[in-house]
Amino acid sequence: MGVVVTGIGVVSALGANPAAFRRALLDGTNACAMHEFARFDGSVVRAPAYMAVPAEPEGLIEPRKLRRMFRLARMSAVAARQALKHAELDPAAMDSSRLGICFGTSFGAMEPTQKFMDSWIENGEASASPLQFMNSVHGILASQIALDINATGVNLTTAQRDICFEAALDTAVGLLEAHRADVILVGGADELTPMLHEFGSHTGQLVLDEVAGLDPWGSRRGVVPGDGAGVFVLERDDSPRRALARVSATRIGRCDTGGANIATELMQSSTPDLLTSNRDGGSRCARLNDKQEAELGLKGVSHRGNFGTWPAAGAVQFAANVLMLNNGEFYVPLASGKPAELKADAPKTILHNAPSISGNHAAYLLALR
Repeated sequence: MGVVVTGIGVVSALGANPAAFRRALLDGTNACAMHEFARFDGSVVRAPAYMAVPAEPEGLIEPRKLRRMFRLARMSAVAARQALKHAELDPAAMDSSRLGICFGTSFGAMEPTQKFMDSWIENGEASASPLQFMNSVHGILASQIALDINATGVNLTTAQRDICFEAALDTAVGLLEAHRADVILVGGADELTPMLHEFGSHTGQLVLDEVAGLDPWGSRRGVVPGDGAGVFVLERDDSPRRALARVSATRIGRCDTGGANIATELMQSSTPDLLTSNRDGGSRCARLNDKQEAELGLKGVSHRGNFGTWPAAGAVQFAANVLMLNNGEFYVPLASGKPAELKADAPKTILHNAPSISGNHAAYLLALR
């Protein structure tokens, strides 16, 4: 395939940068905590969540730019700058038209969306806030990153539920292979807001009682939500920069039509040492993954028990996978706040299998550089 990862940026519940994220995975940190969420009726509830720590710009972004960014845009832009710094790539030193962005988000910018809706209700349609409307569209995250680094190349956003990052990865690999860009920042981000938490609570999707942490292998009635961002520098393998891992193959398909299992297809070209999955602790997702893993003959590992479940959490799982390969490590995943009874050697090839509750299916194969 000839596409490699040369930089990582992460803002999650486990830390505000890749180094902190890696330390937390090595230490088996449980990032689940009780948080307060305001309700529309003025009440406040306390519920478990994996909320991302504040993004630390660390001189990567000008303060005047940061002041104009809402929380999710700040997490995304900081993670993008971290990835560029990690790759030792200065966007100002390259042709901006050859620098692209592919970004995955399921819910998009929920905070500006609520502010726009509030301005519409309070002031009427004619006086609704144009700024908040602009910030509410899904493509605003990729746009904010592009504006910050002056990337004028391809700029695409995918919103395919819980495989939105994997879909963005597949798109980015295809664009690089087609020579539509020389460097692509691929990422995923979603945020947990009080409005989203209230909606999830009313529909019975979220755990509201105090728990030690998410159990990504369990069949509990609901899930423990979280948020964050992960961004990566992708290049063809003729790049002069050091590769952290190689994206050997990506696939997008369906898991609800009785067709070929795309993860099985990827295994025909390489036998993985480790299978990671997109388990989120919900019973529906658990059943879907169990069925897929039975077909593959492998048991999947999910690190969402470490950093939480959210639609774009596949981006942070990708970061964990790249770090395991690059550093020759295996991170023991957490289940219900405790280390799972799983042991494995440092992987050399990782297959990520992500069957979605929407019926979509994504998979990728990641190998040593």
